[in-house]
Amino acid sequence: MLDPLPIIFDEESHRYLWEPTQTWMTDSVTSVTGFDMPEKKRLAIEAHKHKWAPRGIAVHSALEKFFKKIDIIPEYNEYDKWIWPLLDHPFIRDHFEPIAVEYRVCDLKNTIGGTLDALGVDKRTGNKVLIDLKTQSSARANTYNTDEQLGAYLSMLIDHHAMKIDECRTVWSRPEKTYVGEIQDPDQCLEAWVDKLDLFKMTKEAF
Repeated sequence: MLDPLPIIFDEESHRYLWEPTQTWMTDSVTSVTGFDMPEKKRLAIEAHKHKWAPRGIAVHSALEKFFKKIDIIPEYNEYDKWIWPLLDHPFIRDHFEPIAVEYRVCDLKNTIGGTLDALGVDKRTGNKVLIDLKTQSSARANTYNTDEQLGAYLSMLIDHHAMKIDECRTVWSRPEKTYVGEIQDPDQCLEAWVDKLDLFKMTKEAF
């Protein structure tokens, strides 16, 4: 497993602290990628947070325990129809060898923190793969673009570990069904993140 970085996450304030210099990150990856979300969409998402937030926490926790080979006790019954198809998907169960799970990263220059879901090796190809896990309420839900978020984590991994990532992928956990998305080009993800970060900084400076 990849050694953890000296980053503390404060659950209550949802902020990241870089321990060596006691520097608090001013923003998170998700606050940057979502800063220009239309207000109507933001309010709609917030209105359903009581549904998607506990589901996301439960499914992410189950995947973390699975990758870390920790017994999953029957505490997630309400979310079984998301969890078990995910853990039984051949890519997750057989092909993906994790080297970092729920791994905290940061951009010290721009004081941005985040937690990537999983980084590992595809045992079939030897490629290093960065994964983002999304949960959705319907088996027929549409996918959406996650390049910016994956690019953020990729950028921070490069900063701290000078690590080459071969593939990015999004795993979509849905009731009774898990879909592993097609390979997302790391360079394209990085470019999407840099573009979003530049826009975020310009908007911030304007105000």
